[in-house]
Amino acid sequence: KSKEQKWYQRGHRSKLALRGWADSSEWTFENKWYLLEAEESFCSNDFETAKSYYKKAVTSAKRHKFIHEEALAYELAAYFYLELGEKEKAAENFML
Repeated sequence: KSKEQKWYQRGHRSKLALRGWADSSEWTFENKWYLLEAEESFCSNDFETAKSYYKKAVTSAKRHKFIHEEALAYELAAYFYLELGEKEKAAENFML
């Protein structure tokens, strides 16, 4: 088993655990799970799914009053849009 496979499997197990926590405590973990899904989708070049999950992460963090996690979701979404060459969309996320 390669190191990459090992880390992928470890990440997958951790993601499943976080999903379970999000199911049992939406208030605390939902936005974190959405952000993790967004980042994984970005890494997998599934850009449309990533866009959706970044938006859900921001919305969930805002709804549950996690201001610092809302800011993190905006920041990571901005870097995502910069990577896609969508500078105006990136700026919108950095400025919020």
